[in-house]
Amino acid sequence: MAKLKTKWRSITIGYLLVSYFVIVVINHLPVSYFLIGLGIYFLLFIFIFLGTFIGVLGVLIQAFTQNNQKALPFYSLAYQLGTQNTTILATYGLLLLRNNEVNKALECFDKGLETNSYFLTTKTLMGNKAICYWKLGHLDEAIQIYYDFFSKYGAENQAFLTDHSYLEDRIHDVVKDNPYFFPQDFTTLGYLFILKEDYIKATFFTKAALSKQEDYAGAYDNLGQIAFRQDDLADAKKHFLKALELDENAPDTLYQIGLIYQIEGNQTEALLHLKKAKSCYLDGLSTITYEMIDTAINHPLPSVKQ
Repeated sequence: MAKLKTKWRSITIGYLLVSYFVIVVINHLPVSYFLIGLGIYFLLFIFIFLGTFIGVLGVLIQAFTQNNQKALPFYSLAYQLGTQNTTILATYGLLLLRNNEVNKALECFDKGLETNSYFLTTKTLMGNKAICYWKLGHLDEAIQIYYDFFSKYGAENQAFLTDHSYLEDRIHDVVKDNPYFFPQDFTTLGYLFILKEDYIKATFFTKAALSKQEDYAGAYDNLGQIAFRQDDLADAKKHFLKALELDENAPDTLYQIGLIYQIEGNQTEALLHLKKAKSCYLDGLSTITYEMIDTAINHPLPSVKQ
């Protein structure tokens, strides 16, 4: 049955051509006979691809209502019925990830990778899988997914993959050698290295993101976090302000700069930014939580004399 499903497009085209030729051209029967056969074929299609059909309903509901939660039951049922449609699996997995159902999301992405044959969809699934590993605390596995992508889809013999040199003059080559790596990919990889406290690699990949797109807000947030974790508050503040200049409603940056204002003793600005961060929508893809914001509001960091 699985092989049949993978060949269904070709079978459908063949059926339409052959049935029309046999019914209308050879036997000179009315076109209505062909349409009746087409209807029967369509019902058979729904029966065989019931999971995918229900998943498509979820896609339509999500598109027209802009409500992910209304579409979620349709995706869930499609998954239970064994859909192999990569788009449905990827979309359902992303919704699960946003709902913090990380293990179930990981299963969806793995299933999508088993049957997918489209390069850019594979890239998306791999990136989402890396985020799952990050959320599960498996940073090395998450990072390895990105390095596998460098090796498989980037240029051959990339120097930094063999000699592990992360000098700034290599950034241009990394960006050029990996054209399918987007700013958000470099930024996410940089953030993973921030979590590992490897600030050399974190800076390297974050600056690669800026080399790809010089006004990418998330990359400036990364640079701010790198500086903040190394107690360079002035540099951190500079980068966070730049990030907010590019995206004034970024909750992660609002939270981070709120902490800096607390340390500076500017509680008014700190509270303003933290409350604004709390008013933003946070989900499983965010680097902060509402609990972290509440903790910062209720237990401010001690100020340090400048």
